[in-house]
This record gives sequence, structure tokens and C-alpha cells, in this order.
Amino acid sequence: MTDLDVLLAGAGLIVTVLVVAGMILITPRGTVDAAGEVTDPHGAVPSRAGATGPGHTAARRRRVRPSG
Repeated sequence: MTDLDVLLAGAGLIVTVLVVAGMILITPRGTVDAAGEVTDPHGAVPSRAGATGPGHTAARRRRVRPSG
């Protein structure tokens, strides 16, 4: 291994340690209630929302009829 390889390995190790330490430091302490206080019954279970209706009119593709 050359000196450059050792230098790059050391720099990579330092960056990795700093990233892991930063991730640990920004993590909130204690437990966080992901659901929270649900006051809106329509948004209580978003996975059951009916998405079968048509989208917004701007999102629809226009059908071009051939002339003739």
C-alpha cells in the first residue's frame, strides 16, 4: 500500500465516524408517537383511502380524434 492509499483510508474512516456520530446526535431522544392525536377521522387510516376515482382534469391525457 502506498502512502496515498493509507491517507485515503484514514480520511474515509474519519468521515464514516463523523457521519455515524451525526446520525446519532440528530436522532430524537425518547419515543415519538408516529400516529399522534388523530382528530380527523378521514385521515386516520390513509392506506384505506379510495383512490379509484379519476384524477384531476389537468392530469388526464387528452384523446385526439383523427380528422377525416
